[in-house]
Amino acid sequence: MDFSIYEVGPRDGLQSSDTITPTHKKVELIEKIAQVGIDKIEVGAMVNPDKVPNMADSELVFSRVAWLQSQCELGMLVPNRKGVERAMDVGVTQYNVFFSPSDYFNTRNHGRTMSHIFTSYCHALADVPKDNIRVYLSTSFGCPIAGEIPRNLMEKALDWADTLGSTIVLCDTIGKANPPLITKTMAWTEELDAKIALHLHHGKRRGRMKDNLSAAFDCGVEQFDSSIGGMGGCPFIPGSGGNLATEELVMWGEKENLDCGVSLSDMKPLINYVNKAIKV
Repeated sequence: MDFSIYEVGPRDGLQSSDTITPTHKKVELIEKIAQVGIDKIEVGAMVNPDKVPNMADSELVFSRVAWLQSQCELGMLVPNRKGVERAMDVGVTQYNVFFSPSDYFNTRNHGRTMSHIFTSYCHALADVPKDNIRVYLSTSFGCPIAGEIPRNLMEKALDWADTLGSTIVLCDTIGKANPPLITKTMAWTEELDAKIALHLHHGKRRGRMKDNLSAAFDCGVEQFDSSIGGMGGCPFIPGSGGNLATEELVMWGEKENLDCGVSLSDMKPLINYVNKAIKV
């Protein structure tokens, strides 16, 4: 297999929707994603339900899909110690954590600076194997307020992320990534132990996505986040575009003659289900 899909639709795809997706629909969505052969799925987030009401049932969703753990990696986003404890209580083993080299983003999402977030995660995840932690670095390719991320801040964030987890996900939170910027940022990761994955959002020029995927793959990225139907985006950052659609990622792979273990024909039942049953 040339690259793998990390499906974020059940979490990132639904979290910012104005429509509350019923629990049973989330469970059906996750099961149908697994049925097409995608075995890495972010199923929910242990976040404040008042701020992200679509994730209020994440414990229940996980409990109903936990049987898939024998065949799938089921990730849960956790923002802090309380989130980690909630996740542990229902049997989560795969944890997705997040912070940014931009303290503007950190303040908006965590109410704390990067150093405080990192220290908190170190304590909360002390008993979790590093291989079970995926670290999202939000605004890796630009912050809506701070602008371009300085190299010293990015390298500090990368070093701390490398300490926490075995995979670091570079996030194009506001759709600013381009091939030269991806190539430059990837060069800063060469000395890290962690594998590098990519989470892309569409920017103003939607045609740029394929170029970004190719540039990242050429730099050694072998895992990409995507959301079925292109659902979602970051609800707390102005200007955040939609997620890379899973079917768009698969189509790019097929055009490049790259294998991801899933074909567009495999995905048709899932795409039809999302179009008919999931309202965002």
